[in-house]
Amino acid sequence: MIRLLADENLHSAILRTLRQAGCEIGYVPDIGLAGRSDREILAYAEQRDLVLISGDKDFGGLIEFGPLWGRGKVILLRYRLLNIDRAVEDILDTLRREGEILSTTGSAVIVLSEGRRRVHRPSAR
Repeated sequence: MIRLLADENLHSAILRTLRQAGCEIGYVPDIGLAGRSDREILAYAEQRDLVLISGDKDFGGLIEFGPLWGRGKVILLRYRLLNIDRAVEDILDTLRREGEILSTTGSAVIVLSEGRRRVHRPSAR
């Protein structure tokens, strides 16, 4: 089972609904990481093999192009208008469809937006 970590900017209704759906999901403020840097949060998730769910596009940049290249797994929510039910449905569908990538790869950024899912894995440098 894929274990998740919700960033502090994740809407509480998404967090609650994912838990009700049976997802094992921690919450950044509940584990004492509220206000910490993106690097610290991503390092925490990576050390525990958690997939971070966030609306903060900086996480994608850190993994794909920045100092944390090739490390960590993030589901990045980039909806223009957030529909809670749709976002939860997309997250659950992503966990089903991309579970192998999220379970076996060391690094991935999956971007969810209206009607789209883009999977990014850093290529070898």
